[in-house]
Amino acid sequence: MQKYFELTSALEYIEDHMLDNCSQADIAHAACVSLSALQKMFRFTFGYSINEYIMKRKMTTAAEELSETKIPVADLAFKYGYTSTEAFSRAFSKVNCVLPSEYRKGKRAQAVFTPLQIDDTGIRRKSPLLIEAVHRAKDCYIVCFDVAGMVKINEISKEAGNLALMEAVRRIHTHAVENMQIFRIGGDEFALITPYPNISDAEAFAAGVLAHNGEPFFYKGQPVPLYLRSWYGKNVLTEAAPNPAKELQQKVKYQGVTEIQNEK
Repeated sequence: MQKYFELTSALEYIEDHMLDNCSQADIAHAACVSLSALQKMFRFTFGYSINEYIMKRKMTTAAEELSETKIPVADLAFKYGYTSTEAFSRAFSKVNCVLPSEYRKGKRAQAVFTPLQIDDTGIRRKSPLLIEAVHRAKDCYIVCFDVAGMVKINEISKEAGNLALMEAVRRIHTHAVENMQIFRIGGDEFALITPYPNISDAEAFAAGVLAHNGEPFFYKGQPVPLYLRSWYGKNVLTEAAPNPAKELQQKVKYQGVTEIQNEK
């Protein structure tokens, strides 16, 4: 229970002081634990460093502001602690897979990096926007995609990995129609909430995106072929889901729907 108290205190402090540029030492002090102990505990429990978690939470809330307000990107960058719009845009695209300007235009993949919660039942992450979107389309198909060979792309560089994710989102948007919502539900996994009640339409949409398989994106002038995989199915999320994104990913993937694959 002591560990839960320390981690919960750290998570609450981060959420309350996200825009204060608080240091890791400040967070450890608030959690009544040494900095080294908190760093080890945080990464072991959640799989993220403290700084990575803070960055992803900042960019998720910044994305919400971009879509709901008209605040200039430069002002938003300053608000979230960045000294330039370029640095802010790089961080933003790592989490949301598009630049801020494209996100505001609607070419987005909504991140579901909502605050973590931990208790005796385990780790929970609420995703109200994802649940709401699925409930609105509960009789329709959800089409999911991921990047094949992402580990090898990241071995080239993390920057190449980020470009691969941005290209994946661009391809999905190329075939998306109005009112479709895209959510980033994992490291390289995306869910598209469609208006299609028939599996044939979902299959056709997935096939359209996968028709681009093998087309390259460019990293430092060099072509890197990109391949996506897809699966799809109907699903209804529950309000009580401890991690809606993970539940969606598993329920859709393991419904028995044939997975489309077209990779090298």
